[in-house]
Amino acid sequence: MPSTRKILIAAGLSVGVLGPVPVSTTASAAEASSTGAAEAPPSLVILFDSGRSELREKDLATLDRASRAYNQGKPIVMIITGSSDRTGAAQANLSLSQRRATAVLRGLLDRGIPADRFQVLAKGETELPVPTPPGVAELQNRRVVISWR
Repeated sequence: MPSTRKILIAAGLSVGVLGPVPVSTTASAAEASSTGAAEAPPSLVILFDSGRSELREKDLATLDRASRAYNQGKPIVMIITGSSDRTGAAQANLSLSQRRATAVLRGLLDRGIPADRFQVLAKGETELPVPTPPGVAELQNRRVVISWR
């Protein structure tokens, strides 16, 4: 059975392990209109090569888009969620998803976004966008999602 634990990485890059954490990434339309808050930008996705956590040259444009979205809308929190596919051991996949999320966090910090604006989650092989049996490689599951609230 895969691990359902997740890692929450605080903005200062310290690490703690949590149980499943529900995260609401956008306010409802009624909340946004009643508070005058702007709607959150659409989520951005960075995909990774199997077993890798390094950002590719083409991913830098996505980090630039995330930085621009932050600077234009000044959302309260940017949520960075790392995942892995189901190849390998569950604990190794959790660690890999943490390294992927941390790589994206560092890229955004390098673009001048304050460290206190991040919530970083590492989900390993839980809550995958494309459910697969153990041992199946799936590119869409090897990702980091950048969202806002």
